[in-house]
Amino acid sequence: MSITEPALTARQSVPTQAYEEKDNATNENQNTAMETERSSSLNKIRLLYFFYRFSTGSLVPFMSLFMSSCGFTHEEIGRLQAIRPIVTMISAPLWGGLADRTGRKKLILISTFVMSAICRLSCAFFKDDIQLFAIALCSTSVFYAAVTSLLDSIVVSSLDSKERLNFGKLRLWGELGNGISSTLMMHVSNNEAYGFEYLFIVHGVSAVVAVVFMLLCTPSNQYNNQSHQTTQTKAEGNYNCNTIDWRRSLLDALKNAEITSILGAVAVTGCSIAVLENFSYINIKTVYKANFQEDSLGREISMYRVCHAIGGVLTWWYSGEWQRRLGPNGVILASVCCIPLIFFLYAGVGDGLDAWTKIGFAVAEAIRSAIFAAMWSSATIRVNSICPSHMTAVLQAIMDASYRGVGSTAGAYVGGVLCKKFGIANTFTLVGKGFVSLLCTVGALFLSSQIGSYAPKFN
Repeated sequence: MSITEPALTARQSVPTQAYEEKDNATNENQNTAMETERSSSLNKIRLLYFFYRFSTGSLVPFMSLFMSSCGFTHEEIGRLQAIRPIVTMISAPLWGGLADRTGRKKLILISTFVMSAICRLSCAFFKDDIQLFAIALCSTSVFYAAVTSLLDSIVVSSLDSKERLNFGKLRLWGELGNGISSTLMMHVSNNEAYGFEYLFIVHGVSAVVAVVFMLLCTPSNQYNNQSHQTTQTKAEGNYNCNTIDWRRSLLDALKNAEITSILGAVAVTGCSIAVLENFSYINIKTVYKANFQEDSLGREISMYRVCHAIGGVLTWWYSGEWQRRLGPNGVILASVCCIPLIFFLYAGVGDGLDAWTKIGFAVAEAIRSAIFAAMWSSATIRVNSICPSHMTAVLQAIMDASYRGVGSTAGAYVGGVLCKKFGIANTFTLVGKGFVSLLCTVGALFLSSQIGSYAPKFN
């Protein structure tokens, strides 16, 4: 028996090894197929962001110029431009709550994006009636308030913990689309042979392409649903959406000190950037006009927009690496600390319109875009990771409302009052100094609290 058993064992091990090799080959093929499918889904998301932002970038930045060409006064344009942030502040959380309650995020995303594009295109037919124009803008804002927050929520939720740090690399394709379309359309709008009508046409066509890619992103959502179901089964067990106390869940999330701090930082950033978006180009135009270089204004602003796109693209690309090193909250803090710099650069760093001033404007454009990219990427990832899984859409919408609603509205109003009283350049300088003082005060209080916590205590 001692002689025959090894031979018998050897003969029996042959089919066992064959089965193991076959199973390993099957697993490798399955893993390869899953990786291929995942890569295809990520490519579709990249193209979705590109055409979505290409569509909005072809028209939204030029709406104030279109209003001016319609004969609306500056006061009327200001009132019309205030519609979007106010409506966003109200509508975005409602859309997010509806998406979380029903679970039909993709359906709501596509429906609201299509309706917002239709309403925006209708503005071309109401240029002679400011009341109908205002109604069209309000309708556009109601639907568009859901789009950005829902899209980011769907994409981030579809990524695993390792992929989430690469969210910026997906989002940068939107920055590319926005930069390319806004640069091209600026030349089209300034060309007498074309005009604003072509901007509306490009917006409509690219919006249709964006909808196609929204429909094609279904694999990533299926992956998202499977991963979330698995996570919730392990951590919480199966839950019924009808049994969730949504009001209590929202209040508990907003009581979280970290979430509240992030929303506050987002609102402050939105307020600051709103001041710059509304008045920086006016200040640049004033400087060029005062130095008799108004003829080169359009060409050089296009170059500034290129710098704006480059700053955003680079920041989206490296945002994951920065978050690995500093953490999401560290990146958010660094972004807030950079805000005073852009105010000083936009105020003018040279004498008149020399090379240093132009370089300052270009650098300010790049940093302004970089601050938004770093802030939005880090805040989106962090809020999505610490909030309850059934509250991701509504909290993303609240963050969008904090930035575009509370922040943009306050920035437009306060900036207008200060610029009227002190002048644009002086206002930028004052706000920059105020920011530096505020940051120094907060830093000193934080350091004193840390030192106090380690100080010896005596009875």
